[in-house]
Amino acid sequence: MKTAFEEKSANSTPRNPSPAVADPLFRDAKSPSIPTKPGFLARALLTLKFRMWPGTNWVSRDKSAVVQHLLQGTDEQPVRTLDCGCGNAYFAYEAVRRGATCLGITIHDWERRNCEEMRDFLQISADRMAFRTDRLDRFADDSANHRAFDQVLLFDVIEHIMDAGAALRQVHVLLDDNGFVYLTTPDRDWGANASKIRVTRFEDGWHVRNGYTFEQLEAVLEESGFEPIDRLRFGTLGSTVVQKIQFSLFGRFIDPLSVLFFPILKAISVALSPWRDNHTICVIARKKST
Repeated sequence: MKTAFEEKSANSTPRNPSPAVADPLFRDAKSPSIPTKPGFLARALLTLKFRMWPGTNWVSRDKSAVVQHLLQGTDEQPVRTLDCGCGNAYFAYEAVRRGATCLGITIHDWERRNCEEMRDFLQISADRMAFRTDRLDRFADDSANHRAFDQVLLFDVIEHIMDAGAALRQVHVLLDDNGFVYLTTPDRDWGANASKIRVTRFEDGWHVRNGYTFEQLEAVLEESGFEPIDRLRFGTLGSTVVQKIQFSLFGRFIDPLSVLFFPILKAISVALSPWRDNHTICVIARKKST
C-alpha cells in the first residue's frame, strides 16, 4: 500500500523549503544534477497529483494526519529522516516542510523515478530530499548509515515483511540514540474487508499478516530495542464507505474513476467523518539508549 497524502491550501508553506546542508548520505541517490523540465502534459499530471494529495486511497488520506506528529527541525539543525517505502513522496515532502532532510528508499526503480519527478516539480533541492533504490537490509548493512537518522518512517510496510523483528532491528542500527520510529499498519481487527482472503503465504508484495493489534506491534518493538511512547488510530465511516464504492463499482478503472468522481467521493467522506471506523493503527517508539 502506498503511502498517504494531505491536500495543501493556498495558505500552506511554500513548495520550495529552504535548502539544508548537504548530507553525505545522499551521495548515492540517483538524481540528475540539472533536472529536466517536464513537458506540458507531464506538468499537468504532476499538478493534478499535487492538488489531490494525499491521493485517492482513502485509507491513506486518513492516515496522513500522522504528519502532525513528525519531529520539527530547523535549517541549522535539520531532522535527519529516512522514509522506507517512499510511495509518491508525500511523507518525505511533509518531513522536509517541518525542517528535515529526508532520504527515501524503495525497492522499485519506477517508484524512485516518480518521487524524483515530484521533488523536481516542487523545486526542492536533492540535497534536502533524495531517493534511492535499495533494500532496508542492504542499507542497514552499510556502517556509514548507522546512527545516521533522527526519525525513520515505516508507513504500511511492516505487514508486508515476514520477519518484522529483523526489519525493526535494522531500523534500530540506523537510528541515533533516542531517535523515533513511526509505524502504521492495518488494524488487525478491522472487519470491513473481510469478504475475501487478506494475506499471502510468502513475501510477494501483499500482506503476510492482516495488520497488528497495538499489543502485538508494541511487543515486537520492545523485543527489537524500542520503547513505545504513543498510539494513534485512523479511520472514519466516510473512508470505509468510499472504499466500498471504489472497489465494488470502479473495479479495474479505480484510478481514473476515483479522479473523475473525486469531489463526490470527498463529499461523502467528509459527511460521514464524525463516525469513527478505525482501519489503521500507528505506534511511535523511541530507540532505547545503549
